[in-house]
Amino acid sequence: MSVSSSVYHTQSIPSQQQPHPPSLHEYLSELVSKRVATIKYLRRAHEGNTHWFNTILLTKNDLMSIYPNSKMQRRSCNFYMLGVSLGTILDIMNTADYLKALGQLVNEYEYHTNDHSKQKMKNIFRKARGKDDAGYSEGGEYTHLLIPHVPFDLDYFETFYTLADILVEGYQKLLVGSEGCNQAYFELVLKCDSKLKKIFTLVTKELDALARNAIKEELKLIDPLSNSNRIPPIDFEGADAM
Repeated sequence: MSVSSSVYHTQSIPSQQQPHPPSLHEYLSELVSKRVATIKYLRRAHEGNTHWFNTILLTKNDLMSIYPNSKMQRRSCNFYMLGVSLGTILDIMNTADYLKALGQLVNEYEYHTNDHSKQKMKNIFRKARGKDDAGYSEGGEYTHLLIPHVPFDLDYFETFYTLADILVEGYQKLLVGSEGCNQAYFELVLKCDSKLKKIFTLVTKELDALARNAIKEELKLIDPLSNSNRIPPIDFEGADAM
């Protein structure tokens, strides 16, 4: 026992290495990964062949009941406008300049789609600006938000598919050359994301409500006396990695 004890006393206990905290780029990569997964999931859900969070199948007829083309023209035009504008700034080569343009664009989009704006800025379809032009324009025009004149009714689903594809590209571009991103870059990404996330949250809530109503109807067919009104809604904060 004494020999064993001396061995324990003389041996040094190896120090445990403290794990390094994640870098800003790792946080950014995780954020982009979650958002891209969410966007792709919502896109698939709009195709009418997805079981919403592995619960009930949302068919195209179900989706058309809450997204009829006749009532979705305003949103379709807004999504089309955002998609066209995003597609233009994706041509900006420098990632930092792209992020600044994205921040400007989402601010202009939020302002324009706000009910209080009422066309305070000029409603024109401007030529695309220079690729590195991320500043304000004079004369009251938007800098990056393009407002095209659409002489026909847009298909809501096709517009949503296109916007989803462009948003995926937009988020993925934030990672290009961002290995050494600083705090200012990351904070601007968070500001842009907080505005774009409003779109995902709105659509997620609508689809969740549709799914819960469909489940209630199914339960009524099985058991008319079932207490089906207590189906909890989706936790949106926990649903980022759809």
